[in-house]
Amino acid sequence: MSHMALPLERCALKHLSWPTRPHFHHNLALSLRSIRFSTAHSLSLDSKRVSTRPHAALNPPASTRPPTLELPSRDRNQSIFKHYYRLGKSYVTFYKTGIKAIYQNYKLARQIQHEIPSGLSKEAALAHGSISRASYQLLLRTRRDLSRLPLFALVLIICGEFTPLVVVFLGLSGVVPRTCWIPKQIQGAQKKIEERRRRSFREGTLMKKEQRVDGKRIEELPKPALLHIGRTLGLYSEWWDKAGLRPPFLASSIRKKVAQLEVDDGAIRRGGGVALLDGEEMRLAAADRGLDILEKPEKELREHLRRWMAAREKRSVQYLLLTRPAAWQNT
Repeated sequence: MSHMALPLERCALKHLSWPTRPHFHHNLALSLRSIRFSTAHSLSLDSKRVSTRPHAALNPPASTRPPTLELPSRDRNQSIFKHYYRLGKSYVTFYKTGIKAIYQNYKLARQIQHEIPSGLSKEAALAHGSISRASYQLLLRTRRDLSRLPLFALVLIICGEFTPLVVVFLGLSGVVPRTCWIPKQIQGAQKKIEERRRRSFREGTLMKKEQRVDGKRIEELPKPALLHIGRTLGLYSEWWDKAGLRPPFLASSIRKKVAQLEVDDGAIRRGGGVALLDGEEMRLAAADRGLDILEKPEKELREHLRRWMAAREKRSVQYLLLTRPAAWQNT
């Protein structure tokens, strides 16, 4: 796991000589340096909580998801300037908590990596039972967040309290680790992908009875099917569609994602099924499989996820990604 070793100070603190916003830089530097010590002190306790909480084998720790964002309300006699100052501090606290979570997850991921036998991939280790689904998801999410951390740290240092505005209005969600996504980002990204999915189904990508994709390699699927799966899972930017071009490496991206879903399905089944997934993890699992989750009650989402798991006994992941839940009942 040496490729994941991105020291937090190296990726963020090396930019602290920036001549502007000195007080913010100084405070952020102190906060980031404190992460190492506070995390080291609490890591063993976090590990014990992960291992002893209910259904821990299925559900990764909450530190792999964004923390709660608590925003102050404006008092009647409070000036606008003071209100926005407090608002900015709340966002900075939120981001620092998210960065601290990445460091916690990185330390846990290093421990998990030692449990994987030499020569086995994460997917093979999960399929063989060497690691749990919770550990597998933690490895996936930590690697993703670490890859985004250096650039996001630079954005945070430059923009400070204005980072949320810059990220949302300039569309920079792709550089933000998921542990630092604010609710508006999460809502906006999910809404965008669900709208793309609905358009793709309306354009005729819906599976026809005479089509057969089970047993076919990803590279053998027709181009419209590959594009639809890519849109359904958000594997490429919509700018490729607008330009009328095929996204590069689409088949390999789909093949990798399908392999992850295949072993994840098996782990959920072995771990006791959909009923044992926490509410937030259930929603993430549903979204991960191309299901619409916005404004959907938990009961309905669990039912759709159960249908997915039942259909997977006979059908491939790529078939389910090309159809709607209503079609799975009779598979």
